Amino acid sequence: MEASRRKFIQLCGICSAAIVSGCSGATPRIARPTVTYEFVRNATARLSYAGMTLLLDPMLSEKGAFQSFAGIAPNPTASLPVPAADIIADIDAVIVSHMHTDHFDRAATDMLPKDIPIITPDNSYTPNRGPEGPRLAFKDDLEGRGFTDVSVMSENGPTQFGAITVHQVWGLHGRGDLGRVLGNVNGIVIEAEDCPTIYWTGDSVLDEDEVSAILEQFRPDIVIAHTGGPVIEALSSDIMLMDAAQAVRLMEMATAVNSDCKMIAVHMESLDHCFSTRDDLRTALSDKDEAMRLRVFIPADGEAVEL
Repeated sequence: MEASRRKFIQLCGICSAAIVSGCSGATPRIARPTVTYEFVRNATARLSYAGMTLLLDPMLSEKGAFQSFAGIAPNPTASLPVPAADIIADIDAVIVSHMHTDHFDRAATDMLPKDIPIITPDNSYTPNRGPEGPRLAFKDDLEGRGFTDVSVMSENGPTQFGAITVHQVWGLHGRGDLGRVLGNVNGIVIEAEDCPTIYWTGDSVLDEDEVSAILEQFRPDIVIAHTGGPVIEALSSDIMLMDAAQAVRLMEMATAVNSDCKMIAVHMESLDHCFSTRDDLRTALSDKDEAMRLRVFIPADGEAVEL
């Protein structure tokens, strides 16, 4: 088990300075404790934060275990980088951004202990993907799968969850009819005393007004962005969440409020409807200044970054 863990954590030295800058123009502050983001695949990751190990959006199925989304190939299109048992080992809690299969799948339902603490937004969706169908709260869905310790965030203010504070913020899983079919989503902000603030966009397109308000309020140190630009032509030619171009714009906006902000870009190259790739994002960043490029991390499956 320990050998597998060492193999899984291919640490990238990202921020080792003793002093780091705060928001643009702010007085430098003492470096905060290390945060480790162990990327698995798609949006699944282990986040070591505030003394806790949090599992984010577990999709634990083997390659090709469930249906195609775009009629190209069964999903997931990439294998797990390590056994699923290693991914869920020693976790303290799970955060589920929303209840689509690529964020909480049948394998996660079957493998996770039913008494593991889970936190999810106070939101709902239509499981049959029909905009007029009956709605199911994320919490009710998880409890219906047998989980006994499910908490919801508050739409009206911060929610304390162990050592961390979480905020349910705006998100939009596609515009117009596409968004109504895909259902409600949220971004999530994670904070803890003496730790960097994380803004996790979730499965959201970029709306500059809404996202600017989030960035101004929280001035995050780390942005976890979903950037695969998925499209299902049978539904719409519009993207369902950010692509490379929107990810670069998000980084520009985040840097404007916190000059030291870093981005981890994920949700690429693991589902058959995600067409914006890691190389697309690198290309989109190529004409930006070096300081920005060095603060955008595009982890491979099974890689980890230390912040």
